[in-house]
Amino acid sequence: MAVSNWYLYVGIFLCCSGFLLPLGVFYIVWWFWSRHEDMEKAKFTQNNRFTNSDGSGGGGFDNTDNTSRKTTVKEGTARDYVSKETLEENR
Repeated sequence: MAVSNWYLYVGIFLCCSGFLLPLGVFYIVWWFWSRHEDMEKAKFTQNNRFTNSDGSGGGGFDNTDNTSRKTTVKEGTARDYVSKETLEENR
């Protein structure tokens, strides 16, 4: 469950005003902790969605029909690779 940003805003206000400082610190810590847990759950869910049930990577596609793909993926190419044609065009 996502924590509202109002807890963060109220916590910062309470900390900066000095009024109920411990409560403000609690709100801020609680907001960061809950946000961290939500991000970990999302990362876990995303990792499970992108792998097939047999353990092989699915490339992010749930279907096994490769004809629906618009582009081809070169598995052996590095992510930051730039072809010579592109380098010539951008020169």
